[in-house]
Amino acid sequence: MMNGLTSSLREELLRLDEQRTAVMRQIEEAMAFLNTTPVGLNGPLVDGEGFPRNDCDLYAVRRARQAVICGRNDLTALENSMHEKLALLHEENQEEATKQMERDNEARRKGKSDALQREQRMRLVREMSKKSPFVRVLTTSANSPGAQAGLTAGDLIVQYGEIDAVTVAAKGFGEMARATASHEGKMISVWVKRKGAAEDEAVEILLVPTRWAGSGLIGCEFEPCLQG
Repeated sequence: MMNGLTSSLREELLRLDEQRTAVMRQIEEAMAFLNTTPVGLNGPLVDGEGFPRNDCDLYAVRRARQAVICGRNDLTALENSMHEKLALLHEENQEEATKQMERDNEARRKGKSDALQREQRMRLVREMSKKSPFVRVLTTSANSPGAQAGLTAGDLIVQYGEIDAVTVAAKGFGEMARATASHEGKMISVWVKRKGAAEDEAVEILLVPTRWAGSGLIGCEFEPCLQG
């Protein structure tokens, strides 16, 4: 049966965990803002001549950096406090405390892993959004692999597997056909820009070239739109 001390420790751990979650959210929000600036978390705030940079809001950058630094310190203090409470709880109920510690450790690992994955995904989207399109989707046949994947007429392809505008400019559009053939029955990542996407943001589509009732492996018609 749970005694008064065990109950109190559990309540304190829940409170600390809520605070930790709030601090992690603040850190993620501050990092998300810094990632949109040219200086990020550690870049210099002065130009090559020693003058304050004029290509970003320095006050906002300093405030976001301070939020990250203070947040990380707070996070360390909160996690240390949680470990202390968990140790006390372990003394009261060794078996239950062990399970709780495992759950908290797993939650911390998952939280850090999720945050890292979100940051990596944001970087990838930004990278793809900067690329120039090289092929436009003219038509997509109903029930084709392309239609099932989500390709629609008007989509501008900026990345097709490992192929982008630079590849096509150097080796020709035949590279796209070769990539399609080599991925028959296999998933290939396709990044497109389309009308309605926020700020010309690229969207990822997972395509599996497959033989179907129609012609080809995709069921789409394309036209080159390579710039330059």
